[in-house]
Amino acid sequence: MVGPLRLYYDAVIAVALMAVVAIVSGFIATVITGDTPPNVPIATIAFVLICAFILLRLWSKSRTSALPLG
Repeated sequence: MVGPLRLYYDAVIAVALMAVVAIVSGFIATVITGDTPPNVPIATIAFVLICAFILLRLWSKSRTSALPLG
């Protein structure tokens, strides 16, 4: 029973983190462009770049060897 609950907990945390990243990307777009119309494309680009950076950091930190150590 704990397994499915853990998956839901992890999913909620992931969605919350992505929401924070999206909000930060929107603020970055607002700072870069001011009140001009291209806010959405710039926010999308900032969102993708931030997510790619986070994904690369996660990927580099979570590599494990194929064979057990002991």
